[in-house]
Amino acid sequence: MYLSRHESKRRQREAQNARNNRAEVVKALSTGQVSRRELMKWGVFTATGALTNINGLSPFAGSAYAKGQLTGVPRSETFGVLPFTQKMTRLELQEPLPLTPIMRGGEIDVAFPAGTGELAGRRMSYHTDFLMSGKQMYINPRTGIGPYEGRPPGAYFAHQRWAEYLPKQAYVMSLAPVGPSWNFHPDLPYQLADQVWTFTKGQGREATTRPPLIKLRYGEPVLFRHYNMLPVNPAQNGGFGSTSQATHNHNAHNASASDGASNAHFFPGQFYDYHWSTTLARADTINTDMTDRRASGPDGQGGLVHVKGDFRELQGSLWFHDHRFFYTAENVYKGHVGMVNYYSGPDRGNEVLDDGVNLQFPSGSLLDWGNIDFDVNLLISDAATDLEGEYFFDIFNTDGFLGDLMLVNFNYKPYIDVLPRKYRFRLLNACMSRFIRLQLKTAFGNTVPMEVISADGNLLERPVTVNMLDTMGVAERFDVVVDFSHFDVGQRINMVNLVTHKTGRGPSGLVDYKAADNGKSGDPATGSLLQFRIVDQVESVDVPGVIHYATQNDRSRIPSRLTEQIPVVEPTRIRFIELKRGEETPVDRRTGECNPSCPRREVYPWSMRVNGNKIGGFNANHISELIPRPGEIEHWVLRNPGGGWDHPLHLHFEEGVTIDRGKASMSKTEKFARKDVWRLGELGEVRMQVQFSEYGGAYVSHCHNTVHEDSAMIMRVDILTDPNNPYSSRTQAAVIPTPNPTPEGVTYTTPEILAAGNPFDRKFNPFPNIPPLKED
Repeated sequence: MYLSRHESKRRQREAQNARNNRAEVVKALSTGQVSRRELMKWGVFTATGALTNINGLSPFAGSAYAKGQLTGVPRSETFGVLPFTQKMTRLELQEPLPLTPIMRGGEIDVAFPAGTGELAGRRMSYHTDFLMSGKQMYINPRTGIGPYEGRPPGAYFAHQRWAEYLPKQAYVMSLAPVGPSWNFHPDLPYQLADQVWTFTKGQGREATTRPPLIKLRYGEPVLFRHYNMLPVNPAQNGGFGSTSQATHNHNAHNASASDGASNAHFFPGQFYDYHWSTTLARADTINTDMTDRRASGPDGQGGLVHVKGDFRELQGSLWFHDHRFFYTAENVYKGHVGMVNYYSGPDRGNEVLDDGVNLQFPSGSLLDWGNIDFDVNLLISDAATDLEGEYFFDIFNTDGFLGDLMLVNFNYKPYIDVLPRKYRFRLLNACMSRFIRLQLKTAFGNTVPMEVISADGNLLERPVTVNMLDTMGVAERFDVVVDFSHFDVGQRINMVNLVTHKTGRGPSGLVDYKAADNGKSGDPATGSLLQFRIVDQVESVDVPGVIHYATQNDRSRIPSRLTEQIPVVEPTRIRFIELKRGEETPVDRRTGECNPSCPRREVYPWSMRVNGNKIGGFNANHISELIPRPGEIEHWVLRNPGGGWDHPLHLHFEEGVTIDRGKASMSKTEKFARKDVWRLGELGEVRMQVQFSEYGGAYVSHCHNTVHEDSAMIMRVDILTDPNNPYSSRTQAAVIPTPNPTPEGVTYTTPEILAAGNPFDRKFNPFPNIPPLKED
């Protein structure tokens, strides 16, 4: 798809002109100047929502200058920059603010430190106060209209189990345009402010850092206050991305109002308080007396804070990203992304503390918990730039976006210094559509083994030694341990991607590392993307100024058993989820979206089916599946009935135990692993076991090829709480209405249940608590 740099100037010019035309389409769609329906009417999109295959627009159209060849895509300009000529930047570690409980009108609020100027954290949104009082302090200060807090009003989006999991710390961050000296490499051009939007601390209006890292621990709930400091004018977006945003903590056990995928996006000038509760799954049914020491978090003084729940469901390596429906790919690609490390009794982030619970993974020991000196987050993504070197989002078609440059922590092909000892690496595939498969190679071509200890943030029962990782779909994570003690100072090891793509539909093959590194794979994103350099000393990240030396003793270890297996049992029911090619879905004629009520039906390129029912593409007001009884165990069979494409399916809120791939084989890192993203494969199938409990509300399941997701391969899943559980929210014991956000405020619409008619739902009334609502 990407042209060779040696192609003729005529072909390069042809490809560039077509890309310029596609850029105009992306910009017009992102700012609402044109709808998908209008583009179909004009012949830009086909009836199935795909980009029309014509010369001057599609990269897959035939070239006018090379018979039998595609128009293709011009390569990103790198201005002669060589790989591994910049040191990798670690993710920007965020510092929390302590919170103090205060009583207000019978409610418990949490107050920020004096002098911060922050409003106290509340169970109910300040949108509610805006509606009731209209006071200036509750109005958006940048626009002078609408509520200051974008979280929808009333009980539906009040924080569930607030008093039980009262926040003790807060992270205050702003998503903002980057400053004038931000780039992907010191020798690459500075990015224009609105080409990249990423996070900065506090209420800053200019981002200067790489993606952030947040460290959380079980037993210490957190308030994540996200300010939207993007331009008020939606057209000021550098050609792609929506200025309205929503943040999803992938895949924490949080209530729906804090999951980030319930159609509750918010606008420039507003903030949104997310309650990241650090709830351990099965808190209502397992270890309710908190006697199991493994179900715990570090207390900061060498001890443990015991929590309710099942220690087998402890989570570790998570991430957060935008989830604005229909704009997820553009917004995540633009920089709304970061990583979250959850720490627990077994996974303490302290490699020397031996208390019978801590597993002592490589990390460090200068801090009581959460050491990252030898525990490194690697956020891997692909990128594209225009002729001037500016960040660029291309819409090849609705199959997916592929960049030709590989980034690690938003650094172009960096290197990292490591000591000759064990390191833990938390690997995340943060591409929009690209699958990757990673291997470590020495300069002599020897393979360096990796020990896999975790999949999608969940500890494997036992570590698995591999010479090459399984293919990672978008959003999949692996935690691996690499032992560099067998190498001498001065040696270098490369991390290599061996999976090729021809289109965004899915991987097209696996290549030898020599072909990948020599540029003979046909895909410029294969090959080495990160280099490890063995050195004799490194400066501490945990305590700057402290030096670690190669001669120091490595006390970290990898136990032969990491956790216990959750058994696979006979399910209460089985659901069949299919990911399909385009089907009809309601769309709004003006915007091409369906949030939340759309009168007209059109064909979108991707869709989902549940139990054989055609639900079409995504509509935020349509409930595709209803989970009526908390605690019941279900088996979900995830199917890709089509050939020629692949889908990484993601389920929000809960992890599933991976059972099998039908008749196909399954790797040791998958079999019975707890995961939240499953690669289905062409004509593939995955069966997994899942259980829902503790929280309720509107969630989603979707393909994590974010272009497929934005093209309607996503469905709403409503989870109902137990009305007899004294800890659970009574409001979410019934289906909640759909929020419809605007800069002026949020209205609600009564949803439609497409899943009604399932035998176990027929006598279940999902709407007992919803009063009549004015339709938007």
